[in-house]
Amino acid sequence: MRIEVKELGFVYSPKSPFEKVALDDITFTVNEGDTLGIVGSTGSGKSTLCRHFNALIRVQRGEITVGEIRLHAKKVDLKTLRKNVGMLFQFPEYQLFADTVKKDVEFGPLNFGFSAEEADAAAREALELVGLDFDEVASKSPFELSGGQMRRAAIAGVLASRPSVLVLDEPTAGLDPRGKREILELVTALKAGVTGTVIIISHNMDEIAEFCNRVVVLENGKLLADTTPDELFNRSDIVERTELDYPHTVKIKRLLAEKGVFIDSSALNADELSAAIAGRFKA
Repeated sequence: MRIEVKELGFVYSPKSPFEKVALDDITFTVNEGDTLGIVGSTGSGKSTLCRHFNALIRVQRGEITVGEIRLHAKKVDLKTLRKNVGMLFQFPEYQLFADTVKKDVEFGPLNFGFSAEEADAAAREALELVGLDFDEVASKSPFELSGGQMRRAAIAGVLASRPSVLVLDEPTAGLDPRGKREILELVTALKAGVTGTVIIISHNMDEIAEFCNRVVVLENGKLLADTTPDELFNRSDIVERTELDYPHTVKIKRLLAEKGVFIDSSALNADELSAAIAGRFKA
């Protein structure tokens, strides 16, 4: 599902002593099939932007079109929009609320008009997709699950309605390295089989480098760059200006270059870099 953002602007507490411009003349497009990273320092407008995509924040100025839905229109079909744009907030386990996992995951489908039987089937499928055994967890309280299971259950609750776009706000926050890898590999699998377009807000540049095909950089509510990860991490002026970090693969290539070992590769994940280094020494 394609998302078009044109000249989007948003101000918190307008015409008051607390007025703050959060977004200023933002224009870009999310294409069907993109895994788009949205990055920038704290307060740059990332979360404000993403909350527009399913109308948690309504358009003040400019235009947003999601598929055929014009979010800047006077009347917006919120039910259809929110069925198609699933949003997972930072620490999504805090979104869990029902007394059983099954009820929690069924909530979205039931709200979007699924029958009880359809919601049950959707919950079963979604839990299996995220690697949880339905029969084992369905009747449990979400709060009986481990931290990683809770996050998977929260993701299942978003997936159960089969969204076309999945928006993830810091999806790996608070997880250990293994947990982060598992969640990102899960998101990759879901993109291939369930939801066609993924938008990720992240401060972790390793995640952006490895999993995104495009990246949008925000600074003080303005669009600073719309590019690829490879191009971004070759732009030291942007990375340093916005106080972003470099992925570990880029840091390793730079350290090797300082020692006179130049790796002619755009590799941004560990496996590709390892192969490039091995090839360099074979040559």
